Amino acid sequence: MSLIREARELFETARGWHREGQPVALLTLVGVKGSAYRRPGAKMVMAKSGRMKGTLSGGCLEGDLFGHAERVMETGIPSIQHYDLTEDEMWGLGIGCKGQIDIWIEPLNLEEPFWQDYASALAAERPVLWGGRLPEGLRYFALEGEPLRVKGSSEAPITWEEAETHGSTGMRDGYWWDIMRPPERLILAGAGHDARPVAALAQKAGFEVVVLDPREHVNNERQFPRTEHWVKSASDVNPDDVTGSFWVIMNHHQRRDEEALKLAAASRPKFLGVLGPRARTREMIENTGIRPAELPLHSPVGLDLAAESPDEVAVSIVSELMAARSHSSGRSLDGQDRIHR
Repeated sequence: MSLIREARELFETARGWHREGQPVALLTLVGVKGSAYRRPGAKMVMAKSGRMKGTLSGGCLEGDLFGHAERVMETGIPSIQHYDLTEDEMWGLGIGCKGQIDIWIEPLNLEEPFWQDYASALAAERPVLWGGRLPEGLRYFALEGEPLRVKGSSEAPITWEEAETHGSTGMRDGYWWDIMRPPERLILAGAGHDARPVAALAQKAGFEVVVLDPREHVNNERQFPRTEHWVKSASDVNPDDVTGSFWVIMNHHQRRDEEALKLAAASRPKFLGVLGPRARTREMIENTGIRPAELPLHSPVGLDLAAESPDEVAVSIVSELMAARSHSSGRSLDGQDRIHR
């Protein structure tokens, strides 16, 4: 699984290069054995001029990949490039990931109706299934719940149900697919000064951040850039409008915290974190009458990093959010053979 946000940003960049008359290639990581810098579904784009956006290897392979991308842009013929990073003589000089990866390189002609429709699908806030027959052959995509839009054939090699059954990213009979999903929404209840680094770091970690606070002088674009601002009380929000969100409650104001806690509890949250000592949270639970055993409650919120400063606390909180999103433990990687599961 990958994020629609990354694909959307790459396509916007590719569209700008295309307007300048630059040929463009789309590169997608489609296979990993062992350790790798990124996981299948990761993407980047390259232009004939040498400009690049995104990364697949942290800079280890992009120079070599550009040579292959140049050939694809010149010939219009897609290719698969295999890298065995365990081969020390060729790739082992300072490369930290000792796995094997396959990268699909294809020309990106944004004048084709298929790619225009694909870009429109990326703009929708809905999951998208996409893929193709590697390396050449048909391409396909579909918004969740809709039939495949196929380029190059009338056949539909996979359905949404099959893709989700076999895994959000996978390959069958030579057909590769990936399900791209919109970012998880984080409701940040409280617009205090210590909430700013949480919002900024959560955005960088791929969350869509909503700041919920009735105080307009602190809940605004200047204090929290590139976030959505709900300048209202939690009691004025319909729980159905925030169903399935991640929550961090940090108003430093007990009445507002209790209102946010009641709203979050009624909205079937995926994660419910409350800043502050456990005793305070217990008191709020008693005052609100919610049932904590039925909730994914994290109190105090954050991993045990001995954090003190607002920036350190933000790292602690967002680290726990990331662990919950990926259903991982949040423990140290020390001793693990693989970085990614």
